[in-house]
Parts: sequence; C-alpha cells; structure tokens
Amino acid sequence: MAMLSNVEIAQRLRSLAQLLGAQGANPFKVKAYRIAADTLTTLPESVDERVRAGADLTQYPGIGKAIAAAIGEIVQTGNLQQLETLRANSSAELVDLNDHPHLDPKRVLRAYKKLGISTLAELRRKLADAGVREKLGFRLAQYLTQGLSEKQAMLLFDADPVAQALGKYLVETCGARRAESTGTMRRRVEIVAEISFLIETDRLDEVVAKLQRYGGRTELVKADENRAEFKLPTGLRLKIESAPARKWGVGLLVTTGAEAHLQKLNEAPGALPALTDPKASYPTEAEVYRAMRLAYIEPELREGRDEVTLAARDALPDLVTLREIRGELHAHSTSSDGAHGIEEMAEAARAKSYQYLGITDHSQSLRIARGVSEEALWEQVKVIDRLNERMRGIRILKSAEVDILADGSLDYPDDLLAALDYTVCSIHSRFALGKAEQTSRVLRAMDNPHFTILGHATGRLLLRRPGYELEMERVIAHAKERGCFFEINASPDRLDLSAEHARMAHEAGVKIAISTDAHHINDLEFMRCGIDQARRAGLEKADILNCLTWPQLRKAIRKVA
Repeated sequence: MAMLSNVEIAQRLRSLAQLLGAQGANPFKVKAYRIAADTLTTLPESVDERVRAGADLTQYPGIGKAIAAAIGEIVQTGNLQQLETLRANSSAELVDLNDHPHLDPKRVLRAYKKLGISTLAELRRKLADAGVREKLGFRLAQYLTQGLSEKQAMLLFDADPVAQALGKYLVETCGARRAESTGTMRRRVEIVAEISFLIETDRLDEVVAKLQRYGGRTELVKADENRAEFKLPTGLRLKIESAPARKWGVGLLVTTGAEAHLQKLNEAPGALPALTDPKASYPTEAEVYRAMRLAYIEPELREGRDEVTLAARDALPDLVTLREIRGELHAHSTSSDGAHGIEEMAEAARAKSYQYLGITDHSQSLRIARGVSEEALWEQVKVIDRLNERMRGIRILKSAEVDILADGSLDYPDDLLAALDYTVCSIHSRFALGKAEQTSRVLRAMDNPHFTILGHATGRLLLRRPGYELEMERVIAHAKERGCFFEINASPDRLDLSAEHARMAHEAGVKIAISTDAHHINDLEFMRCGIDQARRAGLEKADILNCLTWPQLRKAIRKVA
C-alpha cells in the first residue's frame, strides 16, 4: 500500500463519524472518532510508519484500542470495512456528503428537502441564488456556504497546536538550532492561511528534505538557498526562512510584520541603514528598533496603523496581559446549556485566582439553549446569594445573557433585571434584519437602564458566518451616552468584537470586558484568545472591565437613574 498521510487517515475517521451520526449511533462514539481525527492532523510523525513499525497508538490522546485498530486497518488495507459497509447501506445523498466530512448530514438533508434536491452539486448551484438563501434561512444558508467552501484557512486557536508541533519538529527532527513562529501567527490574527517560521540552520536543504516527511507527507512548493514553502496536508501553507544568529533580530522583524508595517518602518528616519547594513549585528528585535530610534513594538501591533508613529514618540500602549484579569463576566451553568453547576464553575474560577465569576445563563426566549424562565432566574438569584455566604475567595455575580428581542426590548421584566448585578445582552435571532433595523434594535435595547454589556456584538462565527451588520459608529456612540459596555467574546470562533471594532470602542472611551462565554470549566482557558484580540486592538489594563477588582467593577457598572 502507498503511504497515507495523517490527514488522509483522519479523513476516513471523520467520514465514519459522519455516517454513524447520521444513523443515530451513540453520540459519544461519534465524538470519539472526531477527536481522534483531530489528534492525527496535529501529529508531526507519520502515523502510517508508526503502524507499520508496530507502535502502540493508544499512547496518543483520544485514541483507544478500537480506534487504534481502525487506524491499523486503514494503513494495512487502504480501507475501513465498517466505513465501506455504512456507505453501501446508506443513501446516495449521505455517501455524497463523505467528501465533506465536517458537514452535519441532518442539516444538509433538511436543506435538500426544502429545495427538492439530492446532491451537493445542486446545493452549490442553488446557494448562489439570494432567494434560495432566504428560503433556507440566514443561519442554515451561511453554514452550508461555509461548509462547502474549499477551506484554506484555520482559526488561530486550531492552528496553534499545529504550529507548536511544527516548531518542535523543526528543532528535534530537522536539526534547526532554533525556530520561532512569525507572520500572522505571531501577530495573533484570528484566522490564518499560513504558518511561518524563522529558523537558524547551516543546512537548509536538509531541513527541507526532512520537512517533506512531516505528518506522513508534506508537499514542497518551492525552495531556494534561504527559504522554502510547503503545502501542509491541512491545506495551510508553511513557509520557513533562515537567518544567522547575528541577523536574527532583522529576520524576525521582517518576517513578522504586516507589509504595511514594514513599509512604514522603511519610511522612518534611520530605518534603511539598520535594515540593510551588511556589517550590522542585531541578534534581537529590540536592538533593531533601537537602531531605528523607535521603541519596541509588540508583534500584535505590527499591522501598519499608527504604531510606528507612536513608537517614535515612545507613546505605545502598555498592552493588557492575561495575569491582569481579575474575573470572568460571561459564563454558563447547567441552569441553561452549560456542562457544570454554578458552584463547580465558581471553584474553577477560584482555581485561576479570579476574584469573581458572573453566571450568565441564557434567557427564556432562547429555547434551543434551555433558556431560564423568570421563576427559575429568581430562584437562581437566591441560590447564588446562599453560595456567596459560604464560599471564600470568590464572589459569584448574579447576571444573565439576556436576549435582545426583535423590537429591541429585553427578555426579562425590569424588576428581575434590577435584581441582577449586571446583564450581558445579546442577539440570538432575526440575524437577517437590515443594517439600519438591526442597529435600531440594539440602540433601543441600550436605552433600557438595566442594559450593561453588549455580548458578541455582530454575532459572527469565524469561517462559518459573517454576522449581522450594524452601524458600529452609532452603536458605540450610544453605548458611551448610555453608560454601556462591550465585550470581546473570547470564544475562538467568535472573537467578537473584532480588533477593529474594539479599537473604535476604545477611542470613544468605552470600556470592554474580555469574556470567555464559557459553557464548560475548560472554556475558561479561552481568556488567552480574548487577550490576544485585545492586544491587537491596542488595549491596556485600564481599558478592560474585568481587570478591575470587584469593588471597582461594582462602581463602574452601577448606573445612576
């Protein structure tokens, strides 16, 4: 059998999971195959070679004996009998979906039924029609459009483990003396199409040869004496460039900054001599910036906006850091669609040395997320009061993620909202409203004196849907006038506000919460993703609501009638 790449093996596992899910198999079993497929795509070593060498695959996370046996069968025969049997006994529509194993068959088949079609080719053609998209509904149409697109990009969160594995492989297997991530990864851009590294090596040709074996097989696109480009099995591009130790600072600076940033550096007084002098030695970036008479510019800011001007005046922001976060303001419990109870969530927040945790379960209109009724929220208020009486080291804040209804009203009566410490108010419906109407909806909601924070302001899901349109300048101005705040929703597929919108809010003097929207205790780790986004927006500790202590926060969110 020809050697299979890790991604090719993973695709077979995902196809199996897709067909099992469509036939109503145990959801935990379906999830296990998907997790195993995700594990395989991040492994640097060839799983095919490991199987042929008799290695125990259960050493890898998420791979048990049954899945290891399935992988072994794929490697040894090129097929998986269980998958072939399911294909043989499935409808043509389901088999057609196997080329897109990330798509949910139930949602695709629902679209087929609405449109009277039976193939993905027909669906692609139909989705080009605005009337068809309207018939399907905004969310389903966007999901299908994104799912059928040829994805050559990845969420930063998902690309991180790939980059970490590559960096380790470059040093431990390829023999580079050091390797450092550059480009969009180092600037922490939320969607990446390529992973790039600066490496130090005397034998780039040997590094290139060994990289072609990464993940079982990686395609070399082009190479010269200083750099090489590959196409990773995941679809992303991989670029490597070499630099000697004495020029490491220049190499790191040039390969990290956006083109607009480098152009502005070239225009700065003293820049060209620093960047082009063959005799100059700059082992670190700080030395390069110093030679250009500029303060050090953090990688997240190197996009070509005003950072070079500010660096020349030594007026760059002191960017917020993860250790400055004092609490979490957007988290869910089992009262709605969370995985853990309130006390469990609070204990997890306390373990992170947080001073407070806001419980923001979904409000009553969001039935798909088991929205909390008025009576149940009144009871939750009492439960939290009792927990606060006996828990030490953490304060649980009474809140809710309150739906902004189509007419701009909030999903709970004012007397109940008044009993909460604050609110996170979000849109979860009627995404297809026009820009002006959607904007008016948010403005009317902000007029409610119990509106505190606008949650995931545009409703976008990265690589899945663009979100609804808002006249953001008007929304920000109204928030400032009404004493409302925004959040950067740190969920890796949201990161909403965008860096651009967060910057606009900051310039208007509106504070921002960095919130994880945690539905599981592990989701609290998403805070680092929100920090990345805040740093890209140039935000400092003073700009962030949950960098405040609880007494400071209580004062900041209290509205005077």
